[in-house]
Amino acid sequence: MDYNTIKDKVLGFEYSKDGCTFRVWSPVSKSVFVAIYEEYNLSERRLYKMTRDTFGVWEVVVPGDLNLKFYTYILDEKFEVTDPYSISASVNSTKSAIVDLNQTDPPGFKDHSIPQNKREDAIIYETHVKDFTYHESSGVKGEYRGKFLGIAEENTNYLGLQTGLDHLEDLGITHLHLMPIFDYLTVDETEENFHNPHNYNWGYDPELYNVPEGSYSLDPSNPVSRIKELKKMIMKVHEKGISVVMDVVYNHTYRSMDSNFNQLNPFYYYRIDRQGHFSNGSGCGNEFASEVEMGRKLIIDSLKYWVQEYKVDGFRFDLMALMDRETVDLIVKELRNLNPNILIYGEPWMAWSTTLPINSQTLPGSQKGRGFSIFNSDFRDAIKGDNDGDGKGYIQGEYSLKKRVQIGIMGSIISLDGYDGLTMYPMESINYFNSHDNLILADKLTKSLDKEDFINFDKITKMAFNIILLSLGLPFFHGGNEFSRSKFMEHNTYNSPISINQIDWTLKSKNFGVYNHVKNLIHFRREYKGYMLKSYDEMADSFYFIYDLPESVIAYTILGEEGMLLILHNCGRDEFFINWDLIFDHIKSCYGNLDVEDIELVFDEEAKFNKDFTKGESLKIPSITTYILRIRC
Repeated sequence: MDYNTIKDKVLGFEYSKDGCTFRVWSPVSKSVFVAIYEEYNLSERRLYKMTRDTFGVWEVVVPGDLNLKFYTYILDEKFEVTDPYSISASVNSTKSAIVDLNQTDPPGFKDHSIPQNKREDAIIYETHVKDFTYHESSGVKGEYRGKFLGIAEENTNYLGLQTGLDHLEDLGITHLHLMPIFDYLTVDETEENFHNPHNYNWGYDPELYNVPEGSYSLDPSNPVSRIKELKKMIMKVHEKGISVVMDVVYNHTYRSMDSNFNQLNPFYYYRIDRQGHFSNGSGCGNEFASEVEMGRKLIIDSLKYWVQEYKVDGFRFDLMALMDRETVDLIVKELRNLNPNILIYGEPWMAWSTTLPINSQTLPGSQKGRGFSIFNSDFRDAIKGDNDGDGKGYIQGEYSLKKRVQIGIMGSIISLDGYDGLTMYPMESINYFNSHDNLILADKLTKSLDKEDFINFDKITKMAFNIILLSLGLPFFHGGNEFSRSKFMEHNTYNSPISINQIDWTLKSKNFGVYNHVKNLIHFRREYKGYMLKSYDEMADSFYFIYDLPESVIAYTILGEEGMLLILHNCGRDEFFINWDLIFDHIKSCYGNLDVEDIELVFDEEAKFNKDFTKGESLKIPSITTYILRIRC
């Protein structure tokens, strides 16, 4: 079976008031019935025999208006499974739901404008739906806290400081990355259990890929609510000028032997090793076989559905190394046909070994020139050290890492003393110091800083942001980093209580200096985005490091249409003086005989913009401080 032959075959159900057409692929089954239930929790059902075509697709037309009814498939009169192409479901995913999608759009959703944020200019903020607004200090209405509608709520604050969605707008990020919002299994969706502090999971345990997670809905028993509320949230985020990125987990399913995929066609949708066991590169018990035709179709159909029905603007792929390269290239092609600004990025690694051949794996460097980005773990570790230990990075004073930080600042693109380059274009690098995984930055610094260095805690936090937000490539940070959120030293909180995972908005008031610095730096990057070069050709005559500096200092110039930026990171614990003759010699040797007209300090640690600067014999940069000067030539 060729993918091009079956790629346009419509699976799932097609709804009309007169009847529904159901289609499911199960080539090994001898008989298939669709079972229709009036209510998900009742045993009474009506069975309709389906007919098989030459491709193994079973089909039947069931007459009547089935809106808000529930259904399953009965295979060989033995197994009952949900539909992998479900678009909604009952509580806790026991049955698929039939929904008239025309009834799921909030007022204005169909025609609302999608932000035109260019993918190469993305500034990405990652958060978890429940984490973001569950804490009382979020200011979100009680019933909305931790829900889709909690993120949609406006005019929330703590002590007069904006929280929630208004906080994101004020911060200035371009893309909101939401950890899994599709249907996953390890959280009880019933409303009575929502506030159980241990009823929590990040959501990397997929069940129904095209169904919004019910625990984030005000009424998870109503198949329409979860869809409509998610759409309202997306529309509200869009109205703030922010694009929505969806975290997707197509590398595995939570269930293995008893999953709906494996019941419909045993061992087809999963990679199997030579011993006949599920390959386990995901570390979760199985790997979804993206390279088989119907597996590939399911993934691409699902992604296109989220773009077309929900107006999602981008995708982050969990354990992307387990996605075969041919499928990834098709994903990029199909999604960019729908929206040229779709942002696509993922993790270029896996948990354990895989049966997928290495030349098919999406590994670091394999993304070069292919239209998507990867997380840059080498840059991450150079900035702040190892993930969960007490190892130091450049910002904690391990200055031997300067070269690796410089490579990251350049977008990991260009040869530097023999470095081959991780990327072909800087935007292929996602620059970050932590995501939801591992110790959050505040806890990592608590664990790794020397006792006498704790006085510099806020300055070191700011320096981490300075480096990623002033580097070529795409900056990414986890929700709460901007005001030094803690996770109480827990490095893997995927199923920890909500008390550990929730964002405590009181920290914004306590650490407002850090927040204000990050906000101003984001707005600076957006104002000066023309200096964030996009290719080797742009960099060739425009980007240069200043050498002959201490290991604790990184300085570089970027020439743009309106002059030059001089960026100076002093990560040392002492103030640093840079001689103006060194700067002018650098300009002359790199750019030729440019006439310097004036110099102004456009950003410093106190975020004082457009400050008049008087040229002297040298420029003093305080310890653990970044200065940005604009040189008009």
